[in-house]
Order: sequence, then C-alpha cells, then structure tokens
Amino acid sequence: MPDIKDLEPLIGRWHQVVDAPRHLEAKVEGTMTLEWLREEKVILQRSIAENPMFPEGVVLIMAAKEDAEGDFTAHYFDSRAVARVLHMSFRDGVWKWWRYARDPDDFDQRFEGTLSADGETIVSSCYLVEDGGWIHDFDVTYTRI
Repeated sequence: MPDIKDLEPLIGRWHQVVDAPRHLEAKVEGTMTLEWLREEKVILQRSIAENPMFPEGVVLIMAAKEDAEGDFTAHYFDSRAVARVLHMSFRDGVWKWWRYARDPDDFDQRFEGTLSADGETIVSSCYLVEDGGWIHDFDVTYTRI
C-alpha cells in the first residue's frame, strides 16, 4: 500500500499556467502549494489563479482506506462553496486524480500530470464527461518556484 510520504516530490510551491481555450482565449497564471500539516500525515494543497473564473481552492490529501479506490483520498473545497471527494494516485512520477458525479447535474472529472525527471515541472491535462463521453477540458503546467 502506498504511503503518504510517496507524495514528497510534489511538496513545495509551484507557478501554474492554465491553458483553457474552451473557456478563455488567454492563459491564466497562478500558484499552487502543497505542504505537510503537522505530523506529516496530511497534505494541504492550495491553488490560486489570477482570473476569478478559476476558483481559489484547498485540498486535504491523506492515505486512502484499504477498501477505497485509489491510493489517496483528497477532499476538495473552493471559493464557490463546492466540495468534492477525489480518488488519487502518484506512481512512477504520474499524478492522477478522478471523481465520479453523485448528482445528475454534476459531471465526472479526471486529471493526469507527469512530473519531470528533475522534479521541477508537472505537465497535466484535465478531462470531464460531456454527453456521455470524456472530453479534454484544459491543461495546466506547473513549474517549481
């Protein structure tokens, strides 16, 4: 079973560039931080984008229970008062999270990011389900600050 310490390569402060042509013509910059809470059993992730179209968000990441899907569970909250539970994994430098909609007005969503060999960049894409099929939503590139 993976250990929360396996996420150590993600810990730090990152500059983010969101490329979301379905939503905006211009790219949106911001920051993301991942830091240990005391005792190093939970990670706090915080994201802030310079465009208010993208909500400010916080995520609490912890090891998943044995019967859970994914290696980690992430509890997401944002400035729109949206709350979601995400399944997460980080293996061989590939960071993934996904969720399934519980409400018919909601949507399934997934993220996949690859950490560069030097640990300084994460190149990622986000997808969602629309009309019954997965579509590309946007890309985010993170560069360690």
